[in-house]
Amino acid sequence: MKFNRRWISLRLVLVLVILSSTALSAYVLLSPPRRWQYGVTYTVDNRGISSIADGDGGVTRTVDAITSTDAWNGAGTGTRVSASAGSVSGWSLGDGTPMLNFQDPVSACTGNCLAATFTGYYNGSTHYITDADIVTNSSGFSWTSQGEDPGGSGCSNEFYIEGVEVHEVGHGLGLDHTNVSSATMYPYINSCDNSTASTESDDNAGLQALYNCTPYGYICDPRYVSGVVCCPGTSCHSPYFGVPQYCL
Repeated sequence: MKFNRRWISLRLVLVLVILSSTALSAYVLLSPPRRWQYGVTYTVDNRGISSIADGDGGVTRTVDAITSTDAWNGAGTGTRVSASAGSVSGWSLGDGTPMLNFQDPVSACTGNCLAATFTGYYNGSTHYITDADIVTNSSGFSWTSQGEDPGGSGCSNEFYIEGVEVHEVGHGLGLDHTNVSSATMYPYINSCDNSTASTESDDNAGLQALYNCTPYGYICDPRYVSGVVCCPGTSCHSPYFGVPQYCL
C-alpha cells in the first residue's frame, strides 16, 4: 500500500504552509474569528466523482460523513452541519448558498491541493459566515470511499472523499489548520487514510470555542445575566453610556 502526503486544503486560495510537525495542543480559528449564526447547510454535488465505485460516485458517503455524529455534529455543540445531494450548476462564490463541488470551476486547487474552502465571506460587524463553498481536485488524484474500499481494503494510492470533505467543512465552520497531527484540521493527509472523517478532541475544542458561547448582539451585562462568555471576535461592552453591555 503506497502512501503519499498531500495538502488536504487550500484556504482563501492560498496554501497555508506548516513548517514544523511539532504538535501543539491548541486549535486555530480563522482570523478574524467567524462562525455561522446557527449552522451551515451544504448542497453536495450530485454528479459525484467517476473514479469512486460505490454506486453514486461518493455522493451519499460524503453527505453521511459531513453530517455524522462522529464528525462536527458530535463535537459537543449540537447539530451544526446539514447536507443533501443536489445540483451545483448554479455554483457561485459569495452567493449565500454553500455548495460542495466535486469539481473546481475556478481552478483554485492545483498541485498538491486535494480540496479548497472559500472562507472569506462573512459579515464584518457580526462575524457571521454567509457562504463557504468547497471545491475538489477530482481530476488531479485518484479517489475512493468507504463504500468502495471499506477500512482501507483494496485502497491503493487513493484518497478517501469522506475524510477530505470533513476537513473542508471544518474550514467552512470557522476553523483554520492546526499543528496537532492527529486532528482532522491538520493540513496534510496520506493516501488510503480516512482518519480525518472523525474529529478529535482538538477539533471539538475549536468548534466549542466558536459555538458554545454568546454570539454577537446578545446581552452579557453581569447586572442582568451571569456566566456569559462572548464568542471569539466579540467582547462584552456597552455601545453607549447608560446602555446595558452586549457581546459586540
